[in-house]
Amino acid sequence: MSEILSSLRSLMASHSPPLDALVVPSEDYHQSEYVSARDKRREFVSGFTGSAGLALITKNEARLWTDGRYFLQAIQQLSDEWTLMRMGEDPLVEVWMSDNLSEGANIGVDPWCVSVDTANRWGKAFAKKSQNLIPTTTDLVDEVWKSRPPSEMNPVIVHPLEFAGRSVSDKLKDLRAKLKQESARGLVIAALDEVAWLYNIRGTDLYFVNSKTTC
Repeated sequence: MSEILSSLRSLMASHSPPLDALVVPSEDYHQSEYVSARDKRREFVSGFTGSAGLALITKNEARLWTDGRYFLQAIQQLSDEWTLMRMGEDPLVEVWMSDNLSEGANIGVDPWCVSVDTANRWGKAFAKKSQNLIPTTTDLVDEVWKSRPPSEMNPVIVHPLEFAGRSVSDKLKDLRAKLKQESARGLVIAALDEVAWLYNIRGTDLYFVNSKTTC
């Protein structure tokens, strides 16, 4: 972990503008909680394997936020370089950054891995000390992750109607009726579970250890 943190801090220092902190979320580009091996950036930098959490790397500190499901696991998996931040007990990540980072600090994040709502919430917290949320042009974690797993190419499976309950045409019909009701011309669907539901399809890239089902 020391080498990873050191490499990331070097990239933070050479970034334009230089970064005082780097946020590494758990989510992938679709805001999924359960992600493929290639997208487990937070796990790579911290060693924590839980499905939910957020890593924050500053010039001198490394902190990890996670929820009550994972407190014990995080304690066991995090090295001495990391400080566990318990959600529901410790300050929210945006509050901690606002209070502990310097005036005008630059906080970097891969813009594809955070939602607009999250970015807006952080921006409001940062305004108190004129801190800046900086979208990085590339994901800095990817630059130091030399053994990053390749993208998986797995077939999509049609979910049988007996399990789906409704046909795709019926779902699309209802969706278009709702769009008309809202005077909307279209809808962008990015969440993978919503795409899977609407088109009655399933993937095989994520497996849950304690279940025979796939996502």
